[in-house]
Amino acid sequence: MSQSEKQQELLLQLKVENQQLLKFKQLNNLMRDTLETFAAKGRKQSPFTSLFALLHQELQADEQLIVALNDDETSFSILDATDARLKNLAAPLLKTQNNTAAQLHIFSQSTVIFDLALSPKWPAEVRDMLPQACSALIQPIRIGQHHYAIVLLSDQPKTFTIDAKTVVASYSSFIASFLSLFENQRLETERDQLFAQQKRIEQSMVQQDKLAAIGQLAAGVAHELNNPLGFIYSNLNTLKVYIQTVQDFVYSAYSTAPELKDVAATTNLSFLLEDSFALIEESLDGARRSRDIINNLRTFSHPDDTSVSKVDLLELLTSTIRIANTQTKRNARLTLSTDIDSAFVDGNATQLSQVLLNLINNAYHAINHKQGLIAVSLTQLGRWLTIKIADNGCGIETSMITHIFEPFFTTKDVGKGTGLGLSISRAIVEQHNGCLALEQTSAAGSVFVVSLPVSDA
Repeated sequence: MSQSEKQQELLLQLKVENQQLLKFKQLNNLMRDTLETFAAKGRKQSPFTSLFALLHQELQADEQLIVALNDDETSFSILDATDARLKNLAAPLLKTQNNTAAQLHIFSQSTVIFDLALSPKWPAEVRDMLPQACSALIQPIRIGQHHYAIVLLSDQPKTFTIDAKTVVASYSSFIASFLSLFENQRLETERDQLFAQQKRIEQSMVQQDKLAAIGQLAAGVAHELNNPLGFIYSNLNTLKVYIQTVQDFVYSAYSTAPELKDVAATTNLSFLLEDSFALIEESLDGARRSRDIINNLRTFSHPDDTSVSKVDLLELLTSTIRIANTQTKRNARLTLSTDIDSAFVDGNATQLSQVLLNLINNAYHAINHKQGLIAVSLTQLGRWLTIKIADNGCGIETSMITHIFEPFFTTKDVGKGTGLGLSISRAIVEQHNGCLALEQTSAAGSVFVVSLPVSDA
């Protein structure tokens, strides 16, 4: 071989090595820029955003997609794309021809397509969204059990070459490894959320045990208070009769001995007798109210009672409001309005009282000012009785509305709410063939509605 031929061969070899070095340099630049982008922005930005920018810089793609395949590879969804119209596109079925196996689908293998119009496997959904796309470069990526694909689209035919395919294939391995880190971080975040939820559930169960213990104690105390309260109520009525007898005797003595009026005037006897009746009436009224509260408390503290009977909903509302008012009167005025005289439903009085008390307490907790108002109304429309509980509290955020009936979901601080009130209330109402719903909410307050069928009796 002549010296000239050797030089030509060496130049050719150097040219090939130089091309390979350029490819490696291109790949290294992509990896370095991606690492710098991830290090600077962390998880605040989608990892695909920087990937799209870098691939466009190196390979001049007009549109880029990240496609996620189902495990059976019969459907897909677009996780991210440079075209905002394609983001989170609903997963359509992948079309096959002549019963071609799913493994041979267009997104399951590395492919360079030069004319999308001639490709029967190109999804019609993407073609309709991007009719100008003429050529594509597809590179599948697998992370654990999840299947993805990087799709580069160009508006010009034959844009992507075999060299571009090699670069993307090498780069995709790096991206797969890096995305695995993000997948692990996502799993760690989910694990932390599950641990936090578990802790909240445990605290909620402890709180429930405390409430159950307090309920049993309250029932026992209420039972024990009934006896002395009965003595007080009975003695006050007897004392009222005695005072009346004394007053009759005094008036009779006045008619027999008028001079006694002057003696009585010095001791203000007439005022004492009249004021005694007023004091006894006030004491009797307080004893009656205490008796009603104790009876309501005893009724409410029997959660295991599942018997069904005809319940006077108006009387139940009055009783429940009387109990709730002992707490709500601090910052809110609790009112009841109705245009009907009787309202009977078939159900369990204890459970229905629990629902109403939960809704009133939630309304009270939503009020953070001193001019609170909780308006309870009872109306009848046809065969349905409707209870509305309206408050002028802070309302419910829009993002939370879809979760308020989920078990253990609460907006209160840990230890101040179990997140079970609304979910249990809805379950109880549905067991009574009724409906519990949020009618409206805003910064001016919320309105919850309970609808129950009228008793057939």
